[in-house]
Amino acid sequence: MSLTVKNLNNDSTFLLEFAPTTYFPPSPGRSPGTFTILLDPWLSGPSTIYHPAFAVAHKTTISSISSLADIPEPDIVLISQNKPDHCHEETLRQLPGDSSSKTQIFAEPGAAKRIRRWKHFDPDHIHAFERFDVRKADSVLRIPIPALSPYGRSGEVTITFIPAKFDISGLHNAIGITYRPPSSAQMFVPAFSFDLPLTPPDSPRSHSPSTSTASTLVAGPMREKTMSLIYSPHGVSYPHIRPYAESHLVHEAALPLTLLLHSFDRVENPWYLGGNISAGSPGGLEIAQSLLAKTWISAHDEEKRNGGIAVKSTYTKRYSADDVQRMLGGGKQVSGPVKASSQTEVVTMDVGQVLRMTV
Repeated sequence: MSLTVKNLNNDSTFLLEFAPTTYFPPSPGRSPGTFTILLDPWLSGPSTIYHPAFAVAHKTTISSISSLADIPEPDIVLISQNKPDHCHEETLRQLPGDSSSKTQIFAEPGAAKRIRRWKHFDPDHIHAFERFDVRKADSVLRIPIPALSPYGRSGEVTITFIPAKFDISGLHNAIGITYRPPSSAQMFVPAFSFDLPLTPPDSPRSHSPSTSTASTLVAGPMREKTMSLIYSPHGVSYPHIRPYAESHLVHEAALPLTLLLHSFDRVENPWYLGGNISAGSPGGLEIAQSLLAKTWISAHDEEKRNGGIAVKSTYTKRYSADDVQRMLGGGKQVSGPVKASSQTEVVTMDVGQVLRMTV
């Protein structure tokens, strides 16, 4: 199976396409079992918070498409927060809004309310995320994918919203995505194992911090490998993600992590203007190392033209892909039992660039 990532705006708008492994020549159009996700679309126009005098951002690069009408209609759109650089009205209105549209929108609760107020989309197509709770099975959204034949097994996409606790700014969260492909025939999947710097709990309800440095996790018969992705444009600390990783990702055989979409650059405001804006690579290191991320792609790092009093004292520390690779390789260690790993491929994508990962 594969995950194809296309960078649409040189910031945090990505088009994700998951696809099963196929042993037949490709046919015109979309292949069966494919599932597409559009993240935080913002293609052009300003991003204004309250009033341009307070905060306004302008893109400095041209997006790879001029309209969302230029891409096939995605299965779902994910909106990570209610700020206009993630929940951009002008761009989102380019999607069909009537009930015949197949696209479903899943959004941070504040963003979902905002989108409903536009009265552009069928209300039944707008869904507010529920905060992940390891004790509540329905806090993980499950979307079935039909089997490829009457003799096959259905696949599944899961979406999980993991916000930081006590985050007044509402910026810091992560969205977990997994994809288990459908098949055309029942098949026996041999057990496999791999080492992780996690100790999975005895039950999903137990998620105290791990004390060992590695453990062996086994996916038994009939459990197919699952692709996994963490999208966290502003960052969230790994302790918020750990319960999700040690319960859901372990159960789904979705580790090591296929892809981390996380900022490289660290952005700070004075405390009275919200403090940390983006955790950047110093905040993403523990996520990448703890989940043995195969690939880490820079997200939300475009150098924008900003204005307004809210950004007068903003400080940005920029990190290149080489900087992050050195940090992962041991140039900087995170605290605790987690050990640095250089197995992660660190990538900065150009606008319009396409990257394909396979499992």
